[in-house]
Amino acid sequence: MTSPTAAIFALLLALPASQVSAPVPVRAGSGHVILMDKFKFQPAVLTVAAGETVEWKNAGIVPHTATSQDGKTFDSGQIETGASWRVTLRKQGTFDYICTLHPNMKGRLIVR
Repeated sequence: MTSPTAAIFALLLALPASQVSAPVPVRAGSGHVILMDKFKFQPAVLTVAAGETVEWKNAGIVPHTATSQDGKTFDSGQIETGASWRVTLRKQGTFDYICTLHPNMKGRLIVR
């Protein structure tokens, strides 16, 4: 008998690459993950509770940053390929952010 996980894996292997979407960031404990890949933040908009941790993981092929538009709320500095950076925000609000190295990469972090 095949396990459900093995069956899903086999199904995914059978699909053309164009029909398999990128991994969806998942919540782990009190943290959230945003992937930096293909010059996008995934998800582009994330809502978290005040005090929860957000982690940006660079799954791309070049360095990126996660920098709030005001440049003060948070600034990851350069995150190398395969590296990650975390922040815990305690202040509620909506924080738009960009990659300063690639300004077309935009995201929004909503803290409630």
